[in-house]
Amino acid sequence: MNVASMNNLWNYLSGLSLTAKNKQWLSQKLLESTKLDKVPSKAEEALRKLDGCWAGEDLDDALEDEILSIRKQEARAVESMDE
Repeated sequence: MNVASMNNLWNYLSGLSLTAKNKQWLSQKLLESTKLDKVPSKAEEALRKLDGCWAGEDLDDALEDEILSIRKQEARAVESMDE
């Protein structure tokens, strides 16, 4: 839409006798459309692709045990440094 058309639209809207509630509704509708027009960043696209990719998958028990073991070792190492 070019500037002249936008000015005509603004003049039309300004000429309407809108209540505060009508103006709020109109502004929300205009803002909603800007949210839809937003182009996602590359990071957002990558996260969206990964979203839920592990849903429904259970960690292998051996892997879970290994992770817990490493965490316990690291916790012991920190405790010995505190002493």
